[in-house]
Amino acid sequence: MDVRTSTRLRWHRAWVALGGTIMLWVLWMALAPDPGITLDFAYGDKLLHATTFTCLMGWWGNVYRARRPRGWAALGCLAFGVLIEFAQWLDPPRDADALDVLADGAGIAVALLLLRTPLGSVLARVEAWSVRRRGG
Repeated sequence: MDVRTSTRLRWHRAWVALGGTIMLWVLWMALAPDPGITLDFAYGDKLLHATTFTCLMGWWGNVYRARRPRGWAALGCLAFGVLIEFAQWLDPPRDADALDVLADGAGIAVALLLLRTPLGSVLARVEAWSVRRRGG
């Protein structure tokens, strides 16, 4: 398998299922009354949002490597951030913050830049390594 040119991953369904599981965990953490993860300094919450969405977009950008699907993944991640804020608005004691969505978008933008580096083919490299290791 040529890591640079192949866009569809061999284990696509497994990567999508794992990504969905990660998103469910993020949603659960976002709606939990006290998730136990905080960055206790000014704008620490925004940094946590940006980091989380950098990771989410990094994942989906590895699963969907072609330009158009990757763009849809970016929009999906941003929509997920909006959904989280809307759910928090409906579920006290959490509260919604439009700046959180802005931080999510910043994280997505950072990921899109990082996906232009070798980080954009991490899952493809895992698959290629596994195939080589099994000898076929």
